[in-house]
Amino acid sequence: MNKEAKERLLSNKSGTAEAKKAKKSNTSYKSEEKFPDEHEVEKLMIYVDKKHDTIIVPIFGIPVPFHISMVKNASLANEGDFSYLRINFTHPGSQIGKENPQFALAKYLKELSFKSSNVREPGEVNAPSLNLQNAARMIKELQKRFRTLEAEEREKEGAVKQDKLIISQNGKGNPKLKDLYVRPNIIAKRISGSLEAHVNGFRYTSLRGDKIDVLYNNIKHAFFQPCDNEMIILLHFHLKNPVLWGKKKYLDVQFYTEVGEITTDLGKYHHMQDRDDMQSEQMEREMRKKLNLAFQSFCDKVFRMTNEHVDFDTPFSELAFIGAPHRSSVKLQPTSSCLVHLTEWPPFVVTLDEVELVHFERVTGNTSTFDAVIVFKDYSRKPHSIGQIPSSSLDGIKDWLNSCDIRYSEGPMSLNWANIMRTVNDDPEAFFEDGGWNFLSAESDEGEENDVESDESSFHASEDETSASSDEDEEEEEGVSEEESESEASLDSEEEEGKDWSDLEEEAAKADRVKAREEDEHDKRHHQTKRKGVKSGPPPKRRR
Repeated sequence: MNKEAKERLLSNKSGTAEAKKAKKSNTSYKSEEKFPDEHEVEKLMIYVDKKHDTIIVPIFGIPVPFHISMVKNASLANEGDFSYLRINFTHPGSQIGKENPQFALAKYLKELSFKSSNVREPGEVNAPSLNLQNAARMIKELQKRFRTLEAEEREKEGAVKQDKLIISQNGKGNPKLKDLYVRPNIIAKRISGSLEAHVNGFRYTSLRGDKIDVLYNNIKHAFFQPCDNEMIILLHFHLKNPVLWGKKKYLDVQFYTEVGEITTDLGKYHHMQDRDDMQSEQMEREMRKKLNLAFQSFCDKVFRMTNEHVDFDTPFSELAFIGAPHRSSVKLQPTSSCLVHLTEWPPFVVTLDEVELVHFERVTGNTSTFDAVIVFKDYSRKPHSIGQIPSSSLDGIKDWLNSCDIRYSEGPMSLNWANIMRTVNDDPEAFFEDGGWNFLSAESDEGEENDVESDESSFHASEDETSASSDEDEEEEEGVSEEESESEASLDSEEEEGKDWSDLEEEAAKADRVKAREEDEHDKRHHQTKRKGVKSGPPPKRRR
């Protein structure tokens, strides 16, 4: 994998270097004849030229033009009898102008401040500061308009102009679906319409007459998701090249219809055996069945009509798992060629052929969830992270990736993928000479080794404890055996020494006296209890 990735990256890098375009330069006036001859310019006042996106300011008595793209911001402040206009410009090192390598050796102007009086002199119609106030307002308006135009141009850069749709003459025989809504909101209002297949593409026509065309040759993936366990049934098209609809470019377009109630009235009284509810549930089941059949019939007709060029792929619900590809946790479902989530917007579509590897982060025995980072073969794309995946789904995802022949790795830590991809793109040869993506496997191996070491250490600790406890038991047994041996030795010594008759008689007499004393005390206690009228129990048995 590392060898193929290295060759692919080096070839792509050389191709992109050749195809890289220079940044467009903004010029206020290409010739002196186009310089405006206005009253404000002659009077050395601030003038905003909306036609050429330029502001003209006086510097040492000379009107100097600045293109609006060089203006960072403008602010107006009033202090007493004077107004102050401050204009900040973009320059190398600032946040806006740091990626502009043009004219690196030139001298840049950072800011300009203008002061004007708020006091109107006798004979003047307006105060002198009115020019600063108008200039500040017009600069902000011009900046807003210029940035909007720039955003539209950026949208048009990647968009592709589609071919003209060829309408089929056999109108009744064309595959058609009615009562469909479209996502994203290309149409201003949420109006239903119909989707019809023609010679070289689909056409969606709303009830108001709005039209959206999707050509077959621009469809990268086509999906059909039935309404089983879902609130909507849909057809989704993931495009090869973005298409400009309105003023925005789109890479995904979806046509769907709702099934059942998406919102429920919680204040409504419901009974378990309510006849209306049971009837509505039965009607909903029948409607789901009819919709699935109608959409499936549409997909089959399109498949035959396009000579198997457009084949609708259906997600595998049995392989689904929960994850958060964007902000919220949703159900992700694999298909034969993609990993998708289509129910909520924005959709999530990843082509498996474009995936280099998948790395699982935060995989430990203590966490209930983990993250999956998808690294694409196109290293200029940012790796996509899917968070909050339940740990119970890890084995199923690994089996699915193995069936798709996609390499995966795992580790206990979260990695800084921005720095990793920057390292790969800056010096790919050094990266792959150092092992390439093998460091991900090394990380997972280190985690496993740490787990094994911890298990071994605990095992050795338990061995030490058991050995220590066995040593203590042996010491106790030795101590007991020593005591028994000492007692036996003392008995043996006593038996060997023996006693005289006089000693034995004294011991017997002493024992008789003690016994007689105990009997007297017992009789006294028994007599006292009888006098008090308290029944006493039988005397305790004497030990023989």
